[in-house]
Amino acid sequence: MQLFKKLSVLLFMLALTAGSPAVFAQKAKSAPKTAAPSFGNVEGVTAKQLKDYLTFIASDELEGRDTPSRGLDIAAMFIAQHLASWGIKPAGDNGSYFQKVPLTLEKVVARDTRMELNGQSYEYGKDFLTSITSASINNAPVVFAGYGWVIKSKNINAYQGIDVKDKIVVVVNSLPKGITFNDLKGAPGGDWMSPAYYAQTNGAKAVINMPTFGNLINWESSRWNQSDKGSVSFGNQPTLINIPTITVSPRMLSTLFFGEKATATAIFNKTQTLDEHTPFDLKPEKRISVNVAVKKEAIHTQNVVGILEGSDPILKNEYVAIGAHYDHVGMNPFAPGPDKIWNGADDDGSGTVSVLSIAEAFAKGKERPKRSILFIWHAGEEKGLWGSEYFTNNPTVPITSVITELNIDMIGRYQNPGDENHPQNKRLPKPHEIFTIGSKMMSTELGEISDSVNKAFLNLNFNQEYDGPTHPDQFFYRSDHFNYARKGVPIIFYMDGDHADYHQPSDSIEKINFEQMEKVARTIMATGWTLANTAKRPTVDKPLPASVTGN
Repeated sequence: MQLFKKLSVLLFMLALTAGSPAVFAQKAKSAPKTAAPSFGNVEGVTAKQLKDYLTFIASDELEGRDTPSRGLDIAAMFIAQHLASWGIKPAGDNGSYFQKVPLTLEKVVARDTRMELNGQSYEYGKDFLTSITSASINNAPVVFAGYGWVIKSKNINAYQGIDVKDKIVVVVNSLPKGITFNDLKGAPGGDWMSPAYYAQTNGAKAVINMPTFGNLINWESSRWNQSDKGSVSFGNQPTLINIPTITVSPRMLSTLFFGEKATATAIFNKTQTLDEHTPFDLKPEKRISVNVAVKKEAIHTQNVVGILEGSDPILKNEYVAIGAHYDHVGMNPFAPGPDKIWNGADDDGSGTVSVLSIAEAFAKGKERPKRSILFIWHAGEEKGLWGSEYFTNNPTVPITSVITELNIDMIGRYQNPGDENHPQNKRLPKPHEIFTIGSKMMSTELGEISDSVNKAFLNLNFNQEYDGPTHPDQFFYRSDHFNYARKGVPIIFYMDGDHADYHQPSDSIEKINFEQMEKVARTIMATGWTLANTAKRPTVDKPLPASVTGN
């Protein structure tokens, strides 16, 4: 009974105080705060998901994803199958996810490519290698032109006193003694000329490079590139050099210079008594015939394009583009060292899988953004921004309806302990940091949106060290966002810059920091989500000048 009375009193007192000012004050203190801004299903992008996708994209089985290649085609199918499973609409050609990008493949036809010196035949791949340039040269005289360079600022003219017209020019395959590439200032063709450019400009038939140690080490690799792999080109890109440049073997070189003013050995070892820039004509009986047969074939690669349709009946006709390049530089079975595959885990496997993960998170979110999201994976970035150039010139949606392009190219690497003292890795971003380029370059509003989203979300350090078209590293021109910017689309480029594994076989998955990568990918998605839901598109108030775009 006593216990029951005590409990009754306690309950009565609690009832009396339930409405007291002190209690109301306490309730007010614990009231929920203003709701944080919504950024859609950003939690759908996870480090585990990114790692799972990159484990495939950066695997040896994809052979470095060269443009074009079997590995790149497999990557394209992998991306497309995931887009289909998430209900993202195809936005390529003919109802597919693939936009075909036309290319031209050229290879040296080894069996029909040959050289003759004074009637003696020499075999392609064994005695000489050549650029992939068709030629038929009959019985041409030969002239030696030393280093073969013309550099006005250094008063160097290797051709002084000789005529190269209708001749084959032999040159030492290096810069003149004491000259570096930093000395090649001014306009090429005016202030300085390379051996091949001078020879072509002055009517020579071909250039023969004396072999270097590097040529001999990489002989099989060069042969493979010329006749097995071949050279791929895009569009109507002008060819600067249209005469063959040939590298000959030491055996053929010795025969060529036998009995001349300087032997091949003397020139090769630079022990000749002749001045290094003094040219001479070889004996009149020294004649060379060359036939270079080239096979040309029309082929294609593909961009991968998908659309998540927006929910607003009007705004869904505008697009936020989120893109990356999914190619890398491939493989070479004759490369030195044990690793023959450039897996490109960071460049740009990290961007490839980030766009894929962001697409999945958008597709699986409970809400759709008002504007549509254009997901695009560009091919051929490593060859010269081919895929983005083709898409922006031949867009599958009106390019004027793309309100912003968010480009992700290398966001997987960050400083580890000790990297701050590494000559290359010290340039990597620190944890919780990423380099951004272009957010304020064309649109003040875009920069403001980017900064406000970041501040309200994870508050990364947006390091703008490389921002702008005048930075000496020229990153603004080096990835796919540039082709959107030159069409008037405001852009933001996210990257981790440069490091020791850039364009090396060592750019592999075990060096990727997926936790930091998750933060950056989520921030990019949050920015895309916000842009897709703003009342109006970001105003372009600072269009790029023609001097930047080349238009």
